[in-house]
Amino acid sequence: MTKWRNAFRTSEELHRFKRYAVLREATRIISRRGFHNTSLDEIAEGLGISKGTLYNYVSDKQEILFDCHMIALDLGDQASKVANDLDGSGLDKLRLLLLCYIEWMYGEAGIGGITSDINALRPDDRTTVVARRDKIDQALLDLINLGIRDGSLVADDPHLAVFVIMGAVNSISSWYSRGGRLKIDEIADVIVGMLTRSIAFDTSNTKVRVEVPPHPEATLTFAPMASARTGRVATAKKAGSPKAKPAGASRKKSL
Repeated sequence: MTKWRNAFRTSEELHRFKRYAVLREATRIISRRGFHNTSLDEIAEGLGISKGTLYNYVSDKQEILFDCHMIALDLGDQASKVANDLDGSGLDKLRLLLLCYIEWMYGEAGIGGITSDINALRPDDRTTVVARRDKIDQALLDLINLGIRDGSLVADDPHLAVFVIMGAVNSISSWYSRGGRLKIDEIADVIVGMLTRSIAFDTSNTKVRVEVPPHPEATLTFAPMASARTGRVATAKKAGSPKAKPAGASRKKSL
């Protein structure tokens, strides 16, 4: 704990770091059992903490689900920025965006696993997520159209290309295992290679390995919570008293 405290400027930063760790591990538990089949008690047990301690970081499963969607969208935005900063063709930028997103989402620091379950979100949260997701789809569409203009990509229907690409990427959560035969960077190389070869003008250009930046966890961890959720939580706190922690909760490790 001393090492952690010395690594952060404020207690708020430390709390956000721990909260991100809780969200990351909670998604892995939920992805194994399913969102509707997992209780907060099971999440707390899987984390090795009491349910009362868990309430220090999240109020309910819906908050976990929504925040994980928002983190995934933050990763998509960051991957888009990294790709657009690259001096290269539309194909080069598309490959880098997809490699970043897959490795960041499903790597050791990632939160991949439950973001495909959009219908389980609260209606207001779903509206927020869909609006942001549409912007990322547009970023992909822009890169494909750029590739068509510069001659590196060919696509009869760029919109369908986006749907196919994101369908494949989002399906990773349904079968990927961290203890499996391939590491996530190897999986990303294969999947992105298959996807880009299907629309590349010159398929030999899809085999060149590009350097993926480190997971931007620190930026995500210390960033303020999404305004949509912050406003909702603030309103809820004004309307009633904070949720009481269950009495008699077992003593487990603290975070």
